[in-house]
Amino acid sequence: MGWFSIKGTKIDYPVTRGKDNYFYLNHLFTGERNIMGSIFMDYRNNGDFSDKNTIIYGHNMKNGSMFSFLTKYKNQHKLKTFANMILYTPGGNFSIKPFAGIIVDGKYESVRFDFEDNYDFQNYISSIKKKSTFESDIIVQGDDRIITLCTCSYEFNNARYVLFGKLIRS
Repeated sequence: MGWFSIKGTKIDYPVTRGKDNYFYLNHLFTGERNIMGSIFMDYRNNGDFSDKNTIIYGHNMKNGSMFSFLTKYKNQHKLKTFANMILYTPGGNFSIKPFAGIIVDGKYESVRFDFEDNYDFQNYISSIKKKSTFESDIIVQGDDRIITLCTCSYEFNNARYVLFGKLIRS
């Protein structure tokens, strides 16, 4: 689907998408079985990043690979130091500006795909910014698109750290 990179980190990976959200948990983008899995888009998203909210998952590996660095965005300093996120796609390139990060329970569907209208989307953005582990001056408008990056976190059993970014065409 594309290639996702955060300058100055180990995050520099292809983004895959399967028929479900299970295959790429333990398969590389080549299809080879591997415990690290792949960085992958939610199967319910359009493959061209045209959705209002595109969700991308990746493991939090103990060796620092895959999406383990995302949990460092809980620290305000890391946000400022590593704010240069890039998404390369066949349809064009995007920069991603992080605007919120929250800790959620992975047992529940806590990320939304669909919104009734721009007002509903704005309310969603406002609610996650209020819960964010950091502050950001990035403004997300009703007609913007966002990327949601999700990885395991260890504050409690089945915790996830979810980092939200505004998608901007480069």
